[in-house]
Amino acid sequence: MSMLEFQNTVALVTGAGSGIGLATARKLADGGACIIGVDKNAEKINAAIASLPRVGERHYALVKDLRSAEAAKQAVPDALRFTGTLDIVVNAAGVCYFTTMNNISAEEYNDVFDVNVRALFFISVAAAEAMDAKKGGRIINLGSNAGRKGRALSAHYAASKAAVKNITESLALAYGVKNISVNTVCPGPTETPMWERNFEGLKKITGKSQEEFWELWKKQTPLGRVGQADDVANLICFLASDKAAFITGQEINVCGGFMLTS
Repeated sequence: MSMLEFQNTVALVTGAGSGIGLATARKLADGGACIIGVDKNAEKINAAIASLPRVGERHYALVKDLRSAEAAKQAVPDALRFTGTLDIVVNAAGVCYFTTMNNISAEEYNDVFDVNVRALFFISVAAAEAMDAKKGGRIINLGSNAGRKGRALSAHYAASKAAVKNITESLALAYGVKNISVNTVCPGPTETPMWERNFEGLKKITGKSQEEFWELWKKQTPLGRVGQADDVANLICFLASDKAAFITGQEINVCGGFMLTS
């Protein structure tokens, strides 16, 4: 990525308060983009936005709980009030629970689908409608290796990420005519705050510690380590760049080969 590859672009990044969303926002901002970051936690998103590089651009924070359909539908109109335009959308907000099949509650199931699927869909459609047809745009969705196979301990999460693949392909078909590319990035186990929370559920079910899981996943990964937020952000930024202008409707892994053995 050249130093100012994203100069004069506006990027809406959900889940930008931490993890992959924040790592992506930093890299896009470092490339010159104006960032509109979305997170449900006001303290986190304001601190994240304040920490971004400012390469000739101002950045903005939107506090929204995307479990609400109305909040999700309002995210793009609110973003447009700041900048008037959108060029890049990164749907990095996500919810994951590790729960045995018979213990998944309706509330937990809804949380997962409300954020991972419904919010992503409404934000993507609203953004695509708002993007300039001549300039085009980029939409990058966060999938998961879990979306490629069933998961006994996170069935609702796996199903939601399988839905992301289908939505991405549908969006790519619908908006290619506007020169908008839409792709999915699928991380494997990645060291982020979401995973720190996930370990609580995993430990209750399996009795294994966080350290035991990291070691297990390292052994299952051909490249011998787990992912970092920057590993995923690097691929997202490539797909957001002009170098990826002829890539759309794809689901791309960034997992060190983990999906080959898991």
